Amino acid sequence: MRTISIRLNDDDYEALDKMLDSMGQTKQSFYESYTKTALREQRIPFIIRATYTPTPNQMRSSKMEAFEKLEAIRKTADQYTSQEFDPEKELEAALDEKYGHID
Repeated sequence: MRTISIRLNDDDYEALDKMLDSMGQTKQSFYESYTKTALREQRIPFIIRATYTPTPNQMRSSKMEAFEKLEAIRKTADQYTSQEFDPEKELEAALDEKYGHID
């Protein structure tokens, strides 16, 4: 049997001690059950997430994709504006399509 040593800050140590005491557990039983669960499941028995921060190149790429989408929309909108485009009629048609025609 091997011995391990773990360092915790004082506040975490005391909070863990109180929590485990209320459960009738010791730190040793806690770490043993944690280790056995991890070995049995072959994974850390809770989700660990990292905050995703895009790199500058990824940010530029996302901005270019957004720009290209907006440019495509603008070109499509130019086609509509060359024809008698009436936003009020378009809104009315969209609402009629969604909710049905209301008199």
